[in-house]
Formats: sequence, C-alpha cells, structure tokens
Amino acid sequence: MKEINTLIDLVKKIRNTEDGCGWNSKQNNKSLLPYLLEETYEVIDAIKNNDDIELKEELGDLLFQIILHSEIASERNKFKIKDVIVNLNEKLIRRHPHVFKVKERLTDEELEKQWRKIKKLEGKEIDIDSPFSKINNSQSIILQALTIGKISNHLKFDWKNFEGPVAKIKEELKEVINEKNKNNPEKIEEEVGDLLFSVVQLARHLNTNPEIALIRANKKFAKRINLILQDFENKEDFIKSNNKIKEKYWNKVKKL
Repeated sequence: MKEINTLIDLVKKIRNTEDGCGWNSKQNNKSLLPYLLEETYEVIDAIKNNDDIELKEELGDLLFQIILHSEIASERNKFKIKDVIVNLNEKLIRRHPHVFKVKERLTDEELEKQWRKIKKLEGKEIDIDSPFSKINNSQSIILQALTIGKISNHLKFDWKNFEGPVAKIKEELKEVINEKNKNNPEKIEEEVGDLLFSVVQLARHLNTNPEIALIRANKKFAKRINLILQDFENKEDFIKSNNKIKEKYWNKVKKL
C-alpha cells in the first residue's frame, strides 16, 4: 500500500541527521518509551470515550511510534518494518491453525489450551514450576497485580464474585488504620500494599481495567481542580482559602 511507503519515507526524512528533525534524530528505542506508552493510553482513552474521530488520530500516532522504532532498529542494521510485518503475518497464521489450517470451531477452553501449547512451542513461556514466571516485569505494578489475579483464578484460587474482594478491602482498610495507630511505617506500607492489591482484584471481578480506571480518575481530579482555580485570582489565593471554601467549590464542580 503506497500510503505505508509514504509514511516510512516521511519517518526516514524526520530521522535524517542532516536535514531532518533535530530532536527526532537524537532519539533511540529507549528514550522513546515514554511516548510509546503515552500514545497507547491515548488510543485506550479514545476507545473508552467512543470517539472514532479521536481514535483514528491516536491510532495514527501509535503507528508512527511503531514505524519510528522500526526505523531506528533499521539504522542499527537489526531489522526493518517489513521484517516486523512478515513476522506478524507468520505468527498470526501459526497461532490460528483452526482458522488457516484445519478449519474448526473451538470452545473458549479449547482455544486457551491451544494458545498455551503454541506459545510453549515458540518458547514464549518459561517451563518452570512457578505459574507466575510469565509476568511481564516491564508492565506497571497495577497490571502485574491484575495478571497475578488472573493466574490465581486459573489455579482455582479466587473469590467466587466481587463480594469477596469487597470484604477483603474492608478488612485490609481496618488493618491499615490499626497499623497507623501503632505508628509502624513498615507495617503501614505492607497493609497499604495489601489494600491496593485487593482493589485491583475487585476491578478484575468487575471486568474493569484498574489502570485505565485510575488514569480516568487522575484526569477527572485534575480537570476539577483546574475548574476550581478559574474562580480564584491565582493559585496562592486558592491555597490560602480555608477548607470550607475549597469544599464548597469542589461540590460545585462535581455537579458539572
């Protein structure tokens, strides 16, 4: 497709050290990681907001990151974007034998079993005793906790429904308060960790991604604070105002 070739040429031009973009030409795969992550979350946000126009734009930004990372690898004589696509094509065919080889309709359980078998043949899963060996340590801690919960569920060591983690959250919250009263920093940290882990598992039982939920909560909080600040001359006036006034404005923006 000529559009893809045009995009690749544009990226090559941007990366040119003589007449390209000075900032882009200095980047490497590692330095671009924050932007790759940012663009991924922008795509997720557009999907969650059911915004197709925004989704089209954000998918483009994410595609730019993929082409850019591939071009940097090409400059190091490692691989090109063509190799990425060829590898993906082969993987899709290899991992879907029920579609491309012997056509058959498999149950979800059969698909999961086939998936694990294929990944093991690829050497993607470390065949050791710990079922947690496949956790991606490059993921955020929240997503690692989510994966741990999914693995525990597979091991049939899980709550039956969301009421289990709700009860656990209440229990862990009491333990946090108890350790706070004892003024034991190490135990407070441990119990806060247990509380956060339980919240992640509640999200899992409610079929909600906790990381995306927290991203949305962060944005919502920041948006509300910015709205409140518009009613003050400056940030210093807001800081100096008493808690009653702050609470009044907070309740006001919550209704918007």
